[in-house]
Formats: sequence, structure tokens, C-alpha cells
Amino acid sequence: MPLSREQHSEIMKIINDRRYAADMAQQKRVGEVYDRLPALRRYHEEMAGLCSEEASARIRKDMDAAAELNLKRKELRKKKTELLKRAGYPADYLDVHYSCNACSDTGFINNEKCGCFKRLESMLLNRESGLPSLMERENFDTLDTSVYDRTVFLEEFLPQRITQYEYMTKPGGVIDIVKKFSEAFGNGGISNILMFGPAGTGKTFLSNCAARALIDKQHTVSYERAGDMFGRMSRLNFSRGEDPESEGLDRRILESELLIIDDLGTEFATEFTRAKLFSIISNRLSNGTSTIISTNLSMNQIKDYYGERVSSRLMGDYMLLPFYGADLRITKGR
Repeated sequence: MPLSREQHSEIMKIINDRRYAADMAQQKRVGEVYDRLPALRRYHEEMAGLCSEEASARIRKDMDAAAELNLKRKELRKKKTELLKRAGYPADYLDVHYSCNACSDTGFINNEKCGCFKRLESMLLNRESGLPSLMERENFDTLDTSVYDRTVFLEEFLPQRITQYEYMTKPGGVIDIVKKFSEAFGNGGISNILMFGPAGTGKTFLSNCAARALIDKQHTVSYERAGDMFGRMSRLNFSRGEDPESEGLDRRILESELLIIDDLGTEFATEFTRAKLFSIISNRLSNGTSTIISTNLSMNQIKDYYGERVSSRLMGDYMLLPFYGADLRITKGR
């Protein structure tokens, strides 16, 4: 996803601070252990000398001498590890313990963004939407199924006797589907979900659960409230001249591995917003990137608001996940 120069610098500062902290912590551990076990310091100095001699032997192409020096160095490393263990320390106690072992807190692997960089990128680009703080409250670990109604049978399923609680929590139910979507993300299975149904039935909460799960797995996620997103797009579209912010917004919405569009239908519907929505859906389907859309609209209302082209794409390429029952915010308040 696109970052401004300032955003890139902010992420690199965080990563560099992590690396510095890891280096400082390692130096502190080394000093502590060497004071307690002077023999380890001697082993370290001998190993450094052997390493230098081995390098010189390789330059001279004296491979026999290099092999012998390498063997001595390995023997010293073994003695060093054994001494650490006898003293009650883990074998890797003197190593640098990076926050991300994949990239050693550099942010990149072979000039490609590491997953830790992508996670920071998602958190930073979604900061203004409030998603990072939302995810602390709304995730699979904090999901409280007791708020779902157990007393009233859903009218949509009569004469079957199914409560909101059963519908949401049963194996293969709504929560199970969203969890499996998050667990199998990028490895086949469901790619796109349309959550629709009455207000307050838990659509946004479960969208945030999926966002948290995927950001924790180091995927790039963009979270957009429909009204805010289309409003920005409209303002940028009608501003004069080229606008880097417009290009950045378009790229972010199209390139993120998961795009969440929350509360579709709350925006002011115009030909512009209809065309933009169709473009976003079509381009992301073409790119193979995933989307979760939540809306209080019914499928018939979606067809009326956005037209046949949009509704047919949604019905053909999205898992349609209806929500039913009581408003959970009222239930929870009681």
C-alpha cells in the first residue's frame, strides 16, 4: 500500500527503535553474564581471534588451515553453550532477540517488505479511522456470545425454532464462517463476504475481528467507513489538478490484501458513488484481493440503490452472510 514520505519515516523509526532496543538488551545480558562467568569472555575473545585467522587462511586459499580453525571455533562455541546451560541460562541468552526474527528488525527481506512492516503499515494507514483502538476492544478474544438473544425464535426461520444465539454460534454459523475466513486467508476458501442485515446485529464487530486476525498475521488491511470513503473520493475527484492524496487513496483501496467497507448505504448515493463502488468491486475481483462489505440494506435495497451490475457481482462473487435478530447494543445495555 502507498505511504507518504512522513508515514514511511514513522514506520522506519519504530523498526529502528526496536532494533536498537534489542541490541542494547543483548549488550546488557552479555555484560551481566561475562561479569558472572569470566570464562565466557575468554571463549568469546578466543573465538574472535580464530575467526580472524580463518578469514586470513581463506584469503591465502589455505583451506586445510581454514577448516582446522573452523573446527576449533565450533568446539569453543559448544563449550560456551554448555557453560551457559550449567549456569542456568538458555542456550540463546547471549544472542540478539529481535522483535521480528524474519527480518532481524530491518523491515525488509530481500528488498521486499517484511510482514512486521506490513502490520505497522496497516495500523498507521487505519489510524485516522480509529481501527487500531477498535480492534483492542473488538476481536475474537473479546467476542461475548452471551449478548445474542436465546429467548426469541427468528421469524425468518419459522417454523424452525432457531434463536439468534444458535444462528450466530452453531458450527458453520456466522461466527464460524468469519473465523474460518480469517484462518484460511490467502490459502483458498472464501475470498469476499457481504454482511447484511438490521443495524446492531454484530456486523461491524465481526469485521473488526477479521481485521485484527489478519493484521496480526501480517497481512495488509484497509478499513473504510463507506460515507467517509466516498466523501473523500468525491472531494478529491472534483479538486483541480493532480493530487497525490487521490492517487494514494485509490492505490490503498485497490491494493490492500483485505479491504473492509463498513456501513455501505450510509453515504449520499450519487452516480459517482455507484460508479466508484462498481469499480472497486470489479478491480479487486480482477486483482484477486479480498473484500468484506457490511450494510444494513437488504439485497433488494442494494439492487435498487446501486443497480444490477453491482448486485450481480455481489451475488455471484461474494459469500452472502445475512444477520438477523435483536439489536445487540440494546440487549447489552439491558
